[in-house]
Amino acid sequence: WTCIQESSDELSDELSSALGNLERQRAQHHAGGPSRRFGYVSVVHKNKFVLFGGFDGSRWLNDMFDGVERKADFFACDLASYTWSELPSVGKLPSPRYFHSCCIHSSKLYTYGGYNGTDRLADMFAYGECCSFGYGVKRVAKQCCHPGIDFETNHWSEVDCSLGERPSGRSSLVAQVHGNSLYIFGGYNGSTVLNDFYKFRLQPDVIFVVEGQEVHANRAMLAVRSQYFDALLFGGMSESIGVDEEGDRKPIVLNDVSYECFKQVIEFLYTDRVQDLTWDNGVPLLIASEQFMLDRLKALCEDQIRRDIAVENVIGIFIASHRHNALGLKEIALEFILRNLTDPAIIAGLSDLKTEPDLLVEIITKNASNPFLPPADAAAVEFTNNEWAAR
Repeated sequence: WTCIQESSDELSDELSSALGNLERQRAQHHAGGPSRRFGYVSVVHKNKFVLFGGFDGSRWLNDMFDGVERKADFFACDLASYTWSELPSVGKLPSPRYFHSCCIHSSKLYTYGGYNGTDRLADMFAYGECCSFGYGVKRVAKQCCHPGIDFETNHWSEVDCSLGERPSGRSSLVAQVHGNSLYIFGGYNGSTVLNDFYKFRLQPDVIFVVEGQEVHANRAMLAVRSQYFDALLFGGMSESIGVDEEGDRKPIVLNDVSYECFKQVIEFLYTDRVQDLTWDNGVPLLIASEQFMLDRLKALCEDQIRRDIAVENVIGIFIASHRHNALGLKEIALEFILRNLTDPAIIAGLSDLKTEPDLLVEIITKNASNPFLPPADAAAVEFTNNEWAAR
């Protein structure tokens, strides 16, 4: 054994005077670390020893206790330098407790159960969740990441674990993660020592495979936001989704969308926005929005494409929208082409339509039957960036 840190803490006046100055000096040396406690839980994550909760003999802690003041902090010790640091915490924090359980899964810390001095608890909390909905695209929550520990965020949130046959409240239990599930065994409910065994499926509870890569999400969230996913996950289409040997749903393979595009679809479903949207990624995203029946995402993409469309890219957009039956995007491109039909770049681009002769016929027919004429005198105005400007 090697003693890394002796048990020393800020002491009461009576106790410190009895023990002398030596103990007080040790307490000051370790003042940055957690206070004395037992019944806490700990995990090792990214070479850090992470400690949460416990009881110091007079107060139940939610790792939020230093000396005599309860705080919203919790601690990690770097196992290379043996230095303690406080981890920032926001969101809905767990209540103070001890003899609870704690596990790491997918760079998130989960804690379940415990005793708060009055009740044996049956709640579950996760640290490292996305601030909005709990699961989604990592970059959405980068603004609240802690650089020292590789949790996705510094955000606590309560996990809904009310579905199914819920375990009774308990302390002194054990918990382990295997696969995508949290297993708990035994414990004490205040009157009986238990030997029951439970499994809880951790979110996300659906896995998509796109271009050979996995994308994790929550079924309920997707179903609420999209009629397509509602039918796929809960409606008639759900019958085609098989289950594995453990009874968990098999991954769903999607073949008609790219991995990067589908990640942006998931980002939108969780946050109602898409970061870094341009015409370049807006075209495939608009096509995906029609596939997944996302009208608001489609409108966002159309607005962005209208702002970014130019004579250099409009023919490519026109062809892509036709091939993917993106009617809204096709109308945008056709309108722009007709407005700029005499532009040299448009004329040169028309040669690309030899692989899609129907589109060339559509341009000719549309222009002949309803030619797009600029307002007022065509000789007195020019069309630039989707706006008419006087010459």
